[in-house]
Amino acid sequence: MAEATENKKVTENDEIDLVEVFKKIWDGRKTIYKSIAVFFVIGIIMIIGSPSEYRSEIILLEESTSNSGNMSGLLSQFGGLAGLSGIGNAKASESLSPELYPTIIKSTPFLLEVSNRKITESKHDSVITVAAFFDRYSKPSFPGKLMKYSIGLPGTLMGLFRGKPKEPVKPKYPFTLNPQQMKACGELSRRIKVKEGESENTLCISVEMQDPLVAALLTDSVVKCLTKYVIDYRTQKAKKDLDFIEERFNEAKDRYTKAQQTLAYYSDQNKNVILAASKTEEVRLQSEYTLSSTLYTSLAQQLEQAKLKVQENTPVFKVIEPAKMAMQKSSPKTSLIFIALVFLGGFVGVGIIFVRMLYKSYLDNFKHRDTEVSQSL
Repeated sequence: MAEATENKKVTENDEIDLVEVFKKIWDGRKTIYKSIAVFFVIGIIMIIGSPSEYRSEIILLEESTSNSGNMSGLLSQFGGLAGLSGIGNAKASESLSPELYPTIIKSTPFLLEVSNRKITESKHDSVITVAAFFDRYSKPSFPGKLMKYSIGLPGTLMGLFRGKPKEPVKPKYPFTLNPQQMKACGELSRRIKVKEGESENTLCISVEMQDPLVAALLTDSVVKCLTKYVIDYRTQKAKKDLDFIEERFNEAKDRYTKAQQTLAYYSDQNKNVILAASKTEEVRLQSEYTLSSTLYTSLAQQLEQAKLKVQENTPVFKVIEPAKMAMQKSSPKTSLIFIALVFLGGFVGVGIIFVRMLYKSYLDNFKHRDTEVSQSL
């Protein structure tokens, strides 16, 4: 019975303490209002100081490569009609899977290729490279401005005195990038987003820029560079084989033509001759002609097979949803910023009230202890 009474008293004390806390928060509501107002003003400054961004998106479909080891029906029929064997037996290499496409897009060589693409800037109607757009017309974000005029203020002042170079500075050492290239690669890496689509074998590529036309053009350029990279990778081995066989085929063709002409000329010159030496030479020329003809025919078949192999390894990409100019900005998101800062302001205001309560409690305890010490003396 005594324990139940004690627990009841503890519960009542906890309830009283909780009510007291809410009373303290209500009494300090002006502090919360002030904190929310401060963060609201900060939100307005952030929105005004942040440039508008526009997003463009492309949905890309790649053909399924699960059956890439077998040729399509049309190519198989063509290979059978040409008398070619073993065309569909080779297994295609699938070391470059769609999961690696985001890594490819974020790689420095790929970003440099995209940065050198020409785009049309809508405000000034000028055709410039992507790197030049970032250098001339791209405005820094609010955090970027804050860093530039706080921590980076010394560098900003030095840049004003030095002035901007008219032409990009060539790197002094190999494997290094000039400042314009570094800035372009950093901006592109931050602005290009790649993710898997909702359906199988689809890829969603989006770019966010401060110019809606530039965003659409840049998204299209990224897709073109990616498809070119993947096609070159998938077909490079087959193309090397094709080039090698084509060189051998041309050599065999010249040898065959020369042997054919030599045999015909010798036969015309020695039509009525019955000497054994003449017959022996004719047999040798006939053997040379037969050998060159066999080699020429074999390489002609291999050349056709190599051409079909290049076609077989070439992936097919289809743009399901093309890039479009955005009519509305994607960022900064005004409502989201205000809601987040209002909640943050309220949280900070409540925190200030609690700090004041703890500080006041500390002072009261300190005074009480000081009074007890003085009374004991």
